[in-house]
Amino acid sequence: MASFASTLSSKELMVISRAFTHFCAITNAAEYHHRSRRNEETLRSNNASGSVGALGPQADSCGGVIPVLAEKHSAQEIFDAITSQTVELVLTAHPTEVNRRTLISKHKRIQEMLTEADNLRASGIDRVTPYQKELVDSCLEREIGLIWQSDDVSREKPTPQNEAARGTLVIETVLWKALPKFLRKLDATMKSSLGEEYALPLTVAPIKFSSWMGGDRDGNPNVTPNVTREVCLSNRDRAAKLFREDISEIAGRLSTTYCNDELRAIVGEEAREPYRDYLNQIVAKLNLTRTWAKQELEHLQKGSSSSEIIDVKDIYLRKEDLLSDILIIYKSLCDTNNTLTANGRVLDVLRNLSAFGLTLVPLDVRQESTRHTEALDSVTRHLGLGSYEQWDESTKISWLQKELSSSRPLIRSGDWENNPDIFSPTAVDTLETFRMIAEQHDDSLGAYVISQATSASDVLAVLLLQRDAGVQNPLRVVPLFETLDDLNGAADTMDTLFSLPAYKGSIDGKQEVMIGYSDSAKDAGRLAASWAQYETQEELVSRIISKSLENTYWSS
Repeated sequence: MASFASTLSSKELMVISRAFTHFCAITNAAEYHHRSRRNEETLRSNNASGSVGALGPQADSCGGVIPVLAEKHSAQEIFDAITSQTVELVLTAHPTEVNRRTLISKHKRIQEMLTEADNLRASGIDRVTPYQKELVDSCLEREIGLIWQSDDVSREKPTPQNEAARGTLVIETVLWKALPKFLRKLDATMKSSLGEEYALPLTVAPIKFSSWMGGDRDGNPNVTPNVTREVCLSNRDRAAKLFREDISEIAGRLSTTYCNDELRAIVGEEAREPYRDYLNQIVAKLNLTRTWAKQELEHLQKGSSSSEIIDVKDIYLRKEDLLSDILIIYKSLCDTNNTLTANGRVLDVLRNLSAFGLTLVPLDVRQESTRHTEALDSVTRHLGLGSYEQWDESTKISWLQKELSSSRPLIRSGDWENNPDIFSPTAVDTLETFRMIAEQHDDSLGAYVISQATSASDVLAVLLLQRDAGVQNPLRVVPLFETLDDLNGAADTMDTLFSLPAYKGSIDGKQEVMIGYSDSAKDAGRLAASWAQYETQEELVSRIISKSLENTYWSS
């Protein structure tokens, strides 16, 4: 094979490489589909044998785990655990990501065609006409032909905004429908395994999503404060679009003329189709929300302002506001003996709203610890206090604690503009990032991740910079321990933080820590890094338990 390949020209090698690349990608699509098909076959065989549970009894599924837990725990304990936990899946992007949006869509259509073929097969081979089979086969061939004739890679380097848009495509095309479907199955499994009274609450979201795309500025100078602002606004626009489409569909279906007194009082006695009237008002408000987001985006990108001034009181900015509006519909349907209808598309909207909110994915902000040190060094030199960067750790902690307990601001935005000799461009960018955080509306941002965290002062520095920027609802500060030395020192770093009353009081008994594998693997090798990560987590758990923290969040 190697001998044959060595005789090929570059052009021939390109053709063969493309063929194998597409072959592997299409095979992956088929394998994903096949796994789904096998899961469905397992569920059918379990139902035939009398097994219960919408998720089936497989050991690696909720349907298999819940009955095992029920052998040692009460139904109430299991219910409390499921409804209080949150698994957060974080979408990230690599700067060299080249997968095109159009190819991702084509692979998805191939899976849809395979599903259609399965449905035909399930109806009975003797009932499938030759024309039906030919129709599916030709559609599949046509899609693969279009893939072959399409350009494989993006010809322009993706911007952070492009990466974020590709990330939200996963939500729009897959997760938006998959998540409520899974939660519906989880609900059915809980009721069948624990009892009807242990249904999954309407607005509980055991699975949530966040993103680093547009917020991760660690080593990427292209991610500026304005980029994060743009991505937050774009996410709000997309969320409003998805909810508008779903609610418009529900309005089209709900021609019901009966409603409860609460909804009737809102729409008025003359409303012949109360649900449609009320839902159309929600749709109009979502349309206005999209208009507002687009105007804000245009202002950021072009500096122009719209002649139409939209009051933020007239749009949806908090998911709780839309949630309460949809709950009115849900309750009215239940009160008028339409619970089955309420538990259809209306429930799906409630589930998605609880999981995705009005931002689709809150952005985590990630920045390297040295950038915060540089910014604070500029501040202390501007205030005539000397060089923060040259202070030892105990001096830094003492000063940071003192400033955290003070209500006076350290600097104002004009300070860095008037002192370019002290405030470098990167220091200004860091300070502007915290100003941007202070401007964001609820749920736009998630955590503030400190990469290359090495000491307690790295964490306190971010707390101080948030406070000084006027952040009303501070982001949770997450130290990311990556190198082998940082992993080995992580427990001592957290121990120092937990020994500071001011810090322990600020976290409300909850601490999130990230354990990195990428830099530690480069630093020490995969085996040594894996062992260090394991030891670090064991030691951190031991220290945290001794400090009686209520909850600890682990991520890697």
